[in-house]
Amino acid sequence: MKQTYDVVVIGGGTFGLFACLTLAASGKTVVLIDRGAIWIEASAVNAGSLAVQNKLPALVPYTLWALDIWRTLQDRLGAQIGLRHTGGYKVALSEDEAQRLEQVAREQEEKGLSVSRLDRQALRTQASWISAEVVAATYSTQDSFASPTRLGPVLRIAVEKAGVHIVEHAEVTGVRARDLCVETTRGPFYGRSIAITSGAWSAQIAAMLGNDLPILLDVNMVSVTEPAPRTIPQIVTHARGVLTLKQVSNGSCLIGGGWQGIGTLADRLKNVDYDQLIHNLRLAARVIPGLAPLNILRSWAGYEGVTPDSLPYLGRLPGHSDIYIAACARGGFTLGPLMGQLLGEFIATGTTSRPIDLFNPGRFTHV
Repeated sequence: MKQTYDVVVIGGGTFGLFACLTLAASGKTVVLIDRGAIWIEASAVNAGSLAVQNKLPALVPYTLWALDIWRTLQDRLGAQIGLRHTGGYKVALSEDEAQRLEQVAREQEEKGLSVSRLDRQALRTQASWISAEVVAATYSTQDSFASPTRLGPVLRIAVEKAGVHIVEHAEVTGVRARDLCVETTRGPFYGRSIAITSGAWSAQIAAMLGNDLPILLDVNMVSVTEPAPRTIPQIVTHARGVLTLKQVSNGSCLIGGGWQGIGTLADRLKNVDYDQLIHNLRLAARVIPGLAPLNILRSWAGYEGVTPDSLPYLGRLPGHSDIYIAACARGGFTLGPLMGQLLGEFIATGTTSRPIDLFNPGRFTHV
């Protein structure tokens, strides 16, 4: 029998799950479908950074608003999600990087972020565990992190308790705008609205509706060390955006920063590029000498969809009044709770609690 939901959501990552929670809370009936299992792609395999200093200045207000949501999540979900508000350093290893650090800090301050500046001597006094090679740093009390592996399962439980119907291993084979039908390998799903929250795959879904939505693909790598004594008390990022470092509750250190692995959406491979990985690890040990003697237990890669301007898509799909998209934010794990909430608000009410014009999905198709 044909069943019609208020909203069919395509994609079970951070954006999709938080959109589902918001939609369900507004009284909408929702089905969430995913080509694989819920929470196994970008939302699950990132390093868990909730840093503000490594965001584009335009995204700073949204990151701060997202952190307001993150602070409520453990109480809302009734579970620990590895959330730690440690504060963090953003470091520079050369004078050129120090100039870049200062320029971005000024732009971020204009958008509402409060940072303090440290020269080499002040940094050695305040954070002696950071290498003496670091010539300058900025510090923000807002930089934080959480555990993707802890968040995913409890978020799924919350979505199911909210009454959302989850359908996994349902690959989308077509989308019809005329009757708002999502065709999948597990049958058709009809809605009064459709929401695309498919990350790097969102361009493929949009293409089924005749939309050319530019999305680039990153294959980011992350490594985890053996448990260690206190090595990285605060999260660390880099002036050039090529490093994220943190130490989680079991003592393991997570090393990321956007170094690229190997793979495409077509081959569905996400392989580690060991030449690139060595550069990532060497840079990490150069910034935090205490990492050098630690063994790497595992390295992995995951997809991240990226727009041409590195800002997310959020709004109506061009040419469609009842089809929406929220996808592809740099730092999507950080921004996901807010982006998903705003999408849910927009579908449910036609308005949002925060401005979204900056994220217009049609901004690259306008003449």
